[in-house]
Amino acid sequence: MDSQSSRSSQQVTPKTLSVIAAAVTEFLGKKVRIRSARMLQEPHAVARWARQGRVTVQTSHNITQRGR
Repeated sequence: MDSQSSRSSQQVTPKTLSVIAAAVTEFLGKKVRIRSARMLQEPHAVARWARQGRVTVQTSHNITQRGR
């Protein structure tokens, strides 16, 4: 398998994006738009500090609006 065909098999399909958008819309209760998505080449190759940094950023977001 050449690198071009393996790269194309790892792309996120429009069907997958629509499923993700539907799941997030259901969870949040409002329509969402996915601006970008990509497949990780090797999920276990991500450094621990980078993974923890993502967790910190994601948990800092205020999903529900207070006082409204």
